[in-house]
Amino acid sequence: MRYADELVVQGAQAVVLVGSVARGDALPTSDVDLIALGSGPAYRLLVRDGRQVSVSWRTAEDVRASFLQPAEAGGAVPAWRGAVVLADPTGEAARLRAEAHAWDWSQVGEAADAWVAEQITGYAEEVHRLVGQAGGGSPRAAAVVRCVLALRMAVVLAVHHRILYDSENRLWDLVAEAEGPRWTRAQDRALGVVEATVPEANRAALDLYAMTAARTEHLLVDAQREVVRLALAIAA
Repeated sequence: MRYADELVVQGAQAVVLVGSVARGDALPTSDVDLIALGSGPAYRLLVRDGRQVSVSWRTAEDVRASFLQPAEAGGAVPAWRGAVVLADPTGEAARLRAEAHAWDWSQVGEAADAWVAEQITGYAEEVHRLVGQAGGGSPRAAAVVRCVLALRMAVVLAVHHRILYDSENRLWDLVAEAEGPRWTRAQDRALGVVEATVPEANRAALDLYAMTAARTEHLLVDAQREVVRLALAIAA
């Protein structure tokens, strides 16, 4: 790609293609996703040859750190496993791709469990907000919180189930497959995939929290468990 050469001139140590174009399943509206190794603007969008191009500048240290962050590894590792190297004069991109292929969840197991426990505890606050706003506050605020819970509970469970997703677009489907029909029905209602009344959609989001809490309860320490149990009692 011609633009990869431009990025090298701008100081990139290497340029790799990731995402749907690299996988070969891009839609006509899909971005061309590039990672430029080096120091530069964290993220920017450009148009080249009539297509939107997203460029993420990351240092090699940033990439390696993402492999060790539970919230990032699920997407970063498969992205680098499937990366197409466009320019790599120093061989650093090839080394990162090899490290991604050698990676497994055991490298972040304890950190992943701790992250899951922190997340389910932290989102207890959103349960309080949803119940309060749905019960007499702002319907719009309730809708926003409902969407937050519907989006984020899947991310928490993706880490808990040690799911790798080569596209964030697949994350919610993969979690639904892992959790089964009850989760899928609640997720679809909360996200508006299927028709539901506002109270039914709100209830579905609270159910997603409850199911995630039940799945991860054994990871909580006593103080976290107390917070989560109060949220569940309020949701009930």
